Amino acid sequence: MNTKLGKVGKRLLGFALMLSITVVPLLASSHAEAPLISMDRFADNTDTYAFRSVEPGREGFVTLIANYIPLQEPGGGPQWFRFDDTVLYEIKIDNTGDGVEDVWYQFQFTTQTVNNDTVLGQSTVNENGVISSLADSDYNMPQTYIVRRVDRFRNRSGRILASGIRTPPANIGPRVTPNYEQNLGQPAVYPLPGGGKVFAGNRDEYFYIDLGVFDALNLRSVGMSGGIDTTKTYNVSTIAIEVPIQDLTRSQTVPASPTASDAVIGVWATASRRSTRVLQADGTQRNEGVFQQVSRLGSPLVNEVVIPLGLKDAFNAIPPSVDGTIPRVVQAVTDPEIARLLAAVYGITIPPPPRNDLVQIFGTGIPVNAVTGPNYTTFLSDGIAHEYLRLNVAIPPTAIANQNRLGLLGGDVAGFPNGRRVFDDVTDIALRAVAGGTPFTPATNIAPNNTLGDGVSFNPEGPLLTRFPYLLPPNQGNQPRPSSTPTSAARAERDPSKIPTVDEGGFLK
Repeated sequence: MNTKLGKVGKRLLGFALMLSITVVPLLASSHAEAPLISMDRFADNTDTYAFRSVEPGREGFVTLIANYIPLQEPGGGPQWFRFDDTVLYEIKIDNTGDGVEDVWYQFQFTTQTVNNDTVLGQSTVNENGVISSLADSDYNMPQTYIVRRVDRFRNRSGRILASGIRTPPANIGPRVTPNYEQNLGQPAVYPLPGGGKVFAGNRDEYFYIDLGVFDALNLRSVGMSGGIDTTKTYNVSTIAIEVPIQDLTRSQTVPASPTASDAVIGVWATASRRSTRVLQADGTQRNEGVFQQVSRLGSPLVNEVVIPLGLKDAFNAIPPSVDGTIPRVVQAVTDPEIARLLAAVYGITIPPPPRNDLVQIFGTGIPVNAVTGPNYTTFLSDGIAHEYLRLNVAIPPTAIANQNRLGLLGGDVAGFPNGRRVFDDVTDIALRAVAGGTPFTPATNIAPNNTLGDGVSFNPEGPLLTRFPYLLPPNQGNQPRPSSTPTSAARAERDPSKIPTVDEGGFLK
């Protein structure tokens, strides 16, 4: 066995034993991509995003988003969903290419209780039962948090950027949380030193996918329409931070051009727990020891559909610096099982291994080449593969009206795999990339390889916000979800004129 992998396995065994004697929430969802994290919902990192801000006047900033706690039922009260006070949530940036974080942002949460005598939870009737502001006494279990910036070479002890700021409550319903976004959502966007912003709280789960893909690729459609957005009307817990470009680059300046040596950064998010959890006789818990990473997410779908089952827990526990030193992890990318499954199910020809095209997309970044031209690159590597999102901060953002859901494959150089925007259809992009349906593999860049999709090409719940934190407000609890709506019940639909659609080219109509 690889020595490094063996050490990881020993650490994971200890963590597994710890889980076996504790009570951990369970949700069997698509986001729960590894055995251990599927039993630890509140530390489960579901999606990571990194893009140049598109809000007018904010183009000099980068928006970083990490979502946690998958597939939240909006009506799941009376506690609803909040960040775990015992988890260390982090967004990490590598700007030197060695797979080690050079700058990272830490988020730690604390929940208080106003009234312990109520039978309710996050809200109660301390005054009139209506939560009209973040400071309202009827917000019975307010959660505050600390934002800390750490620099690998300049300030390893960290600098607190904000503390004691509040997350908004859940969008409980029209009686308890009326005018949610105006009263609670936007007031939870806080300024940071240097002109940045931060937000933490519930948002709509905007990632769209037909989860029929896990029924042995039994998709309802393999095109751009005909599928079902399985995540529709669920919520997610979002950490979003917007920082000046120069705060993230190795030179601490705005790069001069897309091919400058400091233009590309690597981004991923993690969640960590204390190594020991003790259940006490009075029903409380005590968490002790060092923080152990239990969840990790950079590029979408990598651990979910590329890394083999026996390594998924290990992949969640290791840093990107180790990825390229574990032969089985490298093999999972150079000869992915999902590609062979696509070939078997759909009768297509796929590129033979080694899949160096996938290594570039996910492991090293794309160097300057004849396909993408002299002004495009996401290359960031010390010669070893490190899996994370790569964002070229010198490539200007694409205006919302001109964004293409297929990112680079749709001619939009500001989209995935150059970072990841919330709008990007990463499922279709990944399916086509794995099938070899891209210009980087010209022999297989033909139909149906380069037209594959899951039948869902946009989020049907409405266009994204045009301002930070971009994600839509959380879905309201006191509304029936489509999957549970009785046939006789009337359901208020969104204004059809505000529901986005995309054309065959991948652009918003």
